[in-house]
Parts: sequence; C-alpha cells; structure tokens
Amino acid sequence: MHGFRGSCLHAIVALALLLGAASAQERPPAAPAQLLSLAEARAIIDGAIAYAKANNMRMGVAVVDVGGDVISGDRMDEGSSRNVRFAEAKAFASAMYRQTTEVLGALYKTRPDRYFGIMNMYGNKVYLVGGGVPIALDGKLVGAVGVAGLPEGEDEKAGRAGIANWEKMRASLRK
Repeated sequence: MHGFRGSCLHAIVALALLLGAASAQERPPAAPAQLLSLAEARAIIDGAIAYAKANNMRMGVAVVDVGGDVISGDRMDEGSSRNVRFAEAKAFASAMYRQTTEVLGALYKTRPDRYFGIMNMYGNKVYLVGGGVPIALDGKLVGAVGVAGLPEGEDEKAGRAGIANWEKMRASLRK
C-alpha cells in the first residue's frame, strides 16, 4: 500500500505542477506598445487638413499604428464619408508593406503576381492607389497616414504635409 500512496502523491504533485504551468501560459501576451499617441495622430491629421484647406480641397484622412489599426480618422466639412474608408485602406496597406501606396499600386504593371497577391490577401482592407504614406521615427515604422478624395498626386502631398506637421510638433516638444 505504501508504494501505491507514494505513486498517487507523485501523480498529484505532477498534475499540480502541470496545471500551474498551463494556467501561466493561458494569459495572453501583452499587446505591443502603441508608438503613435492620439495627440500625434491628430497632429498628422491637422497638418493634412491644413494642406487641403490651403488648396481649397476636401478629403478624408486616417492614421493607423504599425499593425494597421486606426488611431484616428476624419473627413473635412463637405468631404465624402467614403473618403475616410479609402484613407483607412491606404494607411493600412502602407503600414503593412512599409511603402507608399503609389509604389504598391505600380505593382499592377511591374509585378502583377505581387499586386494580386496583396489584393487576395487583404481584399477590401487595402486600397492601392496613391495617398498612403508610412510614418517612421529613427528609421523604424511607427504607423502610416492615408488621404483620399484629392486630385491625383495631391493625396500623398497632403499625407506628407501631415507628417511634416507631426515632426514639427515633436521637435517643439524636445526644446
């Protein structure tokens, strides 16, 4: 009987250790740190909107984090609501591929296999026309901005104006 009790005790201890280890693994890992704050996203949006206003244009704009999740988005007065959706899809594509959507859209001609691979992979989450720009800090991706609704070539200029506004804001905080 002593051998049986000893075996049972060992089995119970082993099971307790196993359950303890399993419960420790059940906790999900922490989410990655958000590298762009809401205030920074708003500075990017404000800069892009200022560009559009200065040129008497209306648009939608969105800023996403490195995972492509929206931090903030807006449409200008008298701008189309669908432009915010387009802007989100441009920003998402730009963040996922660390490239402008202008360059990604050109894959249609130079690398159709890659272009259609992206379209099949992400479907309506990407919009591969100019206006999505990755945002980097010290050479590392921190998010992306997307702009939609402006004449050809102007979406990316507005996005870059937004990034310039963000860089100016960051520089003023360091002083």
